[in-house]
Amino acid sequence: MIKYIRIVLFGYLAVISINIAQEYQIDIRSVNISGNESIKKKELMPLLRQRPSNFSFTFKGTSFNNRLLKMDGLTLKNYFISKGFLMVEVNESAIIDGNRADIYFEINEGKQFFVSNVVIEGNVNLSKEKIQKILNINSGEPFNSVLLNERVSSLQKELEKYSKLFSIIEIEPIILDSVIVNISISEGEDVFIKDTYIEGVDSKDHNFVKRELLYKNGDKYNPKKVEKSKMRLKETGIYSLINITPIKVSESDSLVNLILTLSEYKQREWLSVGGFEPIEFYEGLDPLPSLGGFVEWRNRSIFNTNSNFSTKFLIGFPWETNFNLPRLRYDIGFDTNWIFGIRWPTKLNSFYETLINYDQENIDRVERYGLEMLQIIMFDNRSYFQNITVWENFSDNNVSTLDSTGLINNVTSIKNLQQRSLSFRLHIDKKDDPLFPKKGYLLDLYLKSTGYLLGGERNYLKLDFSINNYFMISKNSVLASRFKLGRIWSWEDSYNDYSYEKFYLGGSANMRGWEILKYSTVSNLGVIPFGGTHRFLSNIEFRNQMNQNLGITLFFDGGILGENFNEMQNSRLGWDVGIGLTISTPLGPVRLDYAVPYINDEMNLSNGKINFGVQYLF
Repeated sequence: MIKYIRIVLFGYLAVISINIAQEYQIDIRSVNISGNESIKKKELMPLLRQRPSNFSFTFKGTSFNNRLLKMDGLTLKNYFISKGFLMVEVNESAIIDGNRADIYFEINEGKQFFVSNVVIEGNVNLSKEKIQKILNINSGEPFNSVLLNERVSSLQKELEKYSKLFSIIEIEPIILDSVIVNISISEGEDVFIKDTYIEGVDSKDHNFVKRELLYKNGDKYNPKKVEKSKMRLKETGIYSLINITPIKVSESDSLVNLILTLSEYKQREWLSVGGFEPIEFYEGLDPLPSLGGFVEWRNRSIFNTNSNFSTKFLIGFPWETNFNLPRLRYDIGFDTNWIFGIRWPTKLNSFYETLINYDQENIDRVERYGLEMLQIIMFDNRSYFQNITVWENFSDNNVSTLDSTGLINNVTSIKNLQQRSLSFRLHIDKKDDPLFPKKGYLLDLYLKSTGYLLGGERNYLKLDFSINNYFMISKNSVLASRFKLGRIWSWEDSYNDYSYEKFYLGGSANMRGWEILKYSTVSNLGVIPFGGTHRFLSNIEFRNQMNQNLGITLFFDGGILGENFNEMQNSRLGWDVGIGLTISTPLGPVRLDYAVPYINDEMNLSNGKINFGVQYLF
């Protein structure tokens, strides 16, 4: 009985405490900053933890907290110091009026100090210019002591590339009317690897781990080889956590032991992922924003080896099309990193999937099944070379063929069509960020040979090349561009384009002013997308991040489709312009684009298209 009385009493006190807290909650009405002659208030406000809501009639203002007020004052002081105001003083105060608070920051900036000279001693492997670039310190600029101290670790990381793990960097600023910065560097001796210790896995698996390492005991420490070794271990798909830590050998300035710490995934597990994301529906099309997901069962160490076995079912619903059925695909795969003692990551996969030909009324459903072998060589985390060998069969109920003018001339029944192909892809990704790129480039070269030496019922060649560039115009603005060139040789008019192997334009993945695939169409038994064997596509975007979550994009899309080079030369560039809104998420931006096409020598807003997608277009 006493136990229950205590529980009731505790609950009663908790309710009273919550009510008291709510009763005495103090909202922030205003933030006032004075004395900031060199830095505008709009630049300082985002730094504060406490500020009134921008939408006071919709959302409640931030609650006042005296401890956070002190921290905001310190934040402002450090910010002014980073701009060279070394003697700045910040006084914070608040006036409470009932349940409202007005916050005041009084700033005495003092003198702004600039760097007059940078003196560097002891540098052997790095030039003075390189060191100043890493530390971001140059004569004539405001002295930023905060950033300078943070960049020391970056300089030490750079020296590690030269096997200098135990470098000592001392920075002494001499403050007079200006600042002279003295930087003393002691690089230390070259460091060698003595032993490697493996933790987190059974000793019987140590040989599997060691064969993935690109270094051996006695080698000079090379951080690139260490990072590539981690990447190779990650490629096995067995380890969820991989850390390689150098530990200095006692009484030695040139030896380290490497501690390799591993944590394994579950050997056998079910995996499932779902959501709204780009899904590749056809080989010849860019991924489409879709609602879908997959369920997979995986064995990460089949027969007690480092080989993987998986079975996977995928379903996807593209939101911008009127497909009668979703894409369904079932895979059974086996992959390994080693074949006959040679490291060559390879996956052997059998598949079955159903395809729906877009807006072709006389085809109910296409089935595709076969075998594929994929081999890949990784250059870094996002760059690779891969080749895929595919043996596949297509079957359908009714098939129409188009003549050279794009008109349907016959309807036949094909139960099985066999196709064999070999493709190569070189993918070089040098973007600074995979989801929110601001600078760098991406190059992708794809070559596919169907038939010829491999046999099958079709013979043609396909080349697709694209290059993306990203230029940072300002801190929050990026100019991004993408150019794609494609050509198919020996494609015959009698071929039915089951998987949209030809080039198509239109939709949220390329030409946003047109419906999906319908940049070029023919009218016979309905409006049917008509692909070309030659394609040029350009996309140019100006991206501006207005705040942490919201961005705006101005874009231009241009493209040409044709059946031959002369037709491409005589065709006019089709294009559209538009504006987009992006919302940042941990999985990339969610975008809403509105594009207006240029048709018949005029731009008509009534023909505008709204596109919804996830992640940037490129």
